[in-house]
Amino acid sequence: MRNEGRDSGLEPRDRRELESLVREERTLVRRERLAAESSGEGHNVFYRIWLKLEAIFRPLKLLGGLLLLVISLIIFASMLITCIDKIKNSVCGRHCGYLLGHTKIFNPINWLMILTSKIFPIDYIIFLLLTLLFFAASVVGVATIGIRFLWITLFKIRKGHTSPNAMLMATVMLTLMTLALNYALAMIVAPQYATFGAQKFCDRPSHHPDQQPDCSNHHKAVKSCSERADNPLANLVCTPSVLSTFLNRITANFPFLGLIDFWAQFAFLGIFLVVFVVMLFRVPKLDEEEMDDDLREQEEEGLLASTGRRFGATWQDITGRAKGVKRAEYGAINGEGAADRGTDDHGEEAPVGSTRGGAGRDTNW
Repeated sequence: MRNEGRDSGLEPRDRRELESLVREERTLVRRERLAAESSGEGHNVFYRIWLKLEAIFRPLKLLGGLLLLVISLIIFASMLITCIDKIKNSVCGRHCGYLLGHTKIFNPINWLMILTSKIFPIDYIIFLLLTLLFFAASVVGVATIGIRFLWITLFKIRKGHTSPNAMLMATVMLTLMTLALNYALAMIVAPQYATFGAQKFCDRPSHHPDQQPDCSNHHKAVKSCSERADNPLANLVCTPSVLSTFLNRITANFPFLGLIDFWAQFAFLGIFLVVFVVMLFRVPKLDEEEMDDDLREQEEEGLLASTGRRFGATWQDITGRAKGVKRAEYGAINGEGAADRGTDDHGEEAPVGSTRGGAGRDTNW
């Protein structure tokens, strides 16, 4: 009321400038508080120690980022090599979704997986790390760009301020991404390893039908299992994985789905290349508007939470009535037990000028 009375004599232009200055002052105060909190002010000793450790190990964090960059480029090269190999050396081309019977171009990820499969847990660990890398990259991508329809942003993923609708949509998108990862990892990243693993067979004729061929003195005759092996013994020894069999049958029986899955990998590689080049030369910028919105919401949540910590509010939540107000006497007009403005809570008359009855207050609340 005092501010309204003081500002009533100002011109509309001056009033707008004053409001703009007040908003800027509040924004600066919020940013100052955010900078103080990020430096550890107001937190316990353990949190400040954690901030110091982050500053110390920041070079290691940079080296880890460079290592992930190199791994991502190797995966990109492996996927591109497999796609080119499928186009050139496919069994039946587009009529069966570019099924590849045997890899003829060197694939670094596929070679590494087959090489490490000789030592039992290493290939499983590497394949698990590849899966976690793809999934973590998908989560970070959704959190960075938000949930969009083309260029229209529907929801934003923000720390502590994500709406339930955004969480539901993000969960659905991650589920669909998991289905896409099954095809990409098994058919594009490491197709030979995902189909037969490290299985090998002896490509020599046997002297008797009931005996297995002997390759103890012919190590060059030991070949890796593939779907295009000419030796009929390979079909008896080599066992494809369940996942590869499932995907190959779908691709062969429904060539349209196989074509969509195959050319979608080229779309993925193209988008990755464009984003990589843009982020390599683009200077990161701080979104001050989004930061101010987050700080404003944090202040509002803090104010709402502080009202619930009062003892009177707790008692009101338990009893369902305000303290010192009797519902039978509230709003009475017959003078019996009326809560007059000049009387206190017990019906006794308060002295003039006392704040007990509300006479010395600015408002009646």
